[in-house]
Amino acid sequence: MFKRLSSLGTLSLGIFLFVGILCPSQASGDVPGPARNVIVLIVDGCSSEQYTFARWFKGAPLSFDPYRIGAVATYIADSVIADSAPAASAFATGVRTSDKHISVGPHAKTLTAVKPPAEADRYRPFATVLEGAKLLRKSTGIVATSRVSHATPAAYVAHVPSRDLEDDIVEQTVHQGLDVVLGGGKRHLLPPEMKGRRKDGENLREDLLRWGYRLPETREALMAIHEGRVFGMFADNHMDPEIDRPRQNPQQPTLAEMTSRAIALLSKNPNGFFLMVEASQVDWACHANDPAYMVHDLLAYDEAVGVALEFARRDGKTLVLALSDHNTGGFSIGNYASSGIYPKISIDDLVGPVRRMKSSASAIWSRISNDPSPTRVKTAVQEGWGLSITDEEVSEIIAQASSLKDNASSAIGKVLSPRHTYIGWTSFGHCGGDVPLHAFGPGRPSGGVIDAPEIAKICARAMGLDLEALNRRLFVDAIEVFGAEQVQLDRGSPQNPVVRITHEGTQAELPVNKNFLRRQGKTLSLEGVVVWAPDTGKVYLPLQAVRAIRAQKDPLPDIRISQANRKAS
Repeated sequence: MFKRLSSLGTLSLGIFLFVGILCPSQASGDVPGPARNVIVLIVDGCSSEQYTFARWFKGAPLSFDPYRIGAVATYIADSVIADSAPAASAFATGVRTSDKHISVGPHAKTLTAVKPPAEADRYRPFATVLEGAKLLRKSTGIVATSRVSHATPAAYVAHVPSRDLEDDIVEQTVHQGLDVVLGGGKRHLLPPEMKGRRKDGENLREDLLRWGYRLPETREALMAIHEGRVFGMFADNHMDPEIDRPRQNPQQPTLAEMTSRAIALLSKNPNGFFLMVEASQVDWACHANDPAYMVHDLLAYDEAVGVALEFARRDGKTLVLALSDHNTGGFSIGNYASSGIYPKISIDDLVGPVRRMKSSASAIWSRISNDPSPTRVKTAVQEGWGLSITDEEVSEIIAQASSLKDNASSAIGKVLSPRHTYIGWTSFGHCGGDVPLHAFGPGRPSGGVIDAPEIAKICARAMGLDLEALNRRLFVDAIEVFGAEQVQLDRGSPQNPVVRITHEGTQAELPVNKNFLRRQGKTLSLEGVVVWAPDTGKVYLPLQAVRAIRAQKDPLPDIRISQANRKAS
């Protein structure tokens, strides 16, 4: 029975070199996990009330309805309400961290209910279940409808103190050597002269091509690929909302199509695979109080989960987890307009107004932002949402849009949802309630309310992965091993720092965010990325790099759960 954790559960992360421990290919007595494959599907910014609405809108059960087994408590180290970055980091690493952190330890200030981290754990990278799957020789992939450098996918592949460091996140993603990456965000692969946003001037697209990746940019190109490694970028920025995609960018694949193709490619590996899929934009729809945008993206997620479940039922060796990282918007079925008539509200009363909406509020606003005149607002809302609105409502939308500035489109939902639907909203932000958990396949938990970090532990146990051993293997404090005088961070190129380690008269160079080491004219590919923690000044290396610098021949320690560890857990 798994343990439900209510505190950080700080790992002991001193340097253990494990001299003499057998490598995985030689280990005896290790116990493989019950699942060959693990698929985690996350719908960002959603909870049970949105599921209920989507079910009414669909007119049928959702694909994951039969598999609801409990709930997840999503609070983070320093707040009762989670941001996507620390929430997904908990799902990925098994460690509860601070706001905006991406798979690094929390800062010192925590909630009273959360044990403050040990000093050594603050801002240090924590290994993810995806990184562990890769070292178990499984194939790995991420799929998202956001930029792949956005918070949730980033948490599975990168280690940075802020989700805003998207250049670093993409660089680490590229150097992690995943087998499948599908989503938006091409701009963070390219330098400005190639219409990209990378401040370091690097062209990561060239690296991917050199390493043999296929780089599809359309649905047709993706569906034509049947083998090999794929890094598909279908938009410079985020992909389109599902409600707008068929009209605005029909060449973009759906979330279900990306999920299906990812599974087809990853499942060719006889050792299995780990895949994370995110329906990124339900969150943004709820931030905007936009019910049409929300339900269409949620039903796209429903279809993607259906694809994963169909594979898992056929395969028999796949664990599927479907959940959210937090709720957003305070969505409710029922609002002040329904207070006196709720016993008489029909299905059509509830979903009819939303069925008539054919555009997201952001698409509507894009047509009027340069001319927010009353006539233009009325026309755009009529065309996009099928509503004939009053002069008073137009004035309110224009006034709200002015105050909301960069989120001007949210004015449409804020003003019109309470008056033209029976849907309620309480916030433009996130909410702190528990979110439903759905699970199918070998290794699924037994149920109840589970702390967010337990999601990573469920995935790790299902794969037979020892997360503590993985952390010791992937992230060694270089200063602790070699001494502060021997470890220097060269920031001559501020966007491309390089770690230089001197040992016994020779120097090794390890570029930050990359997975290789240069020493004595030779380059060694590493099994993990080099991470610099600017808040503490520390540098973390794979144990493999430490061994290479010291010219040690010891086999790397096993990261699989041993028979003794399995019994203890």
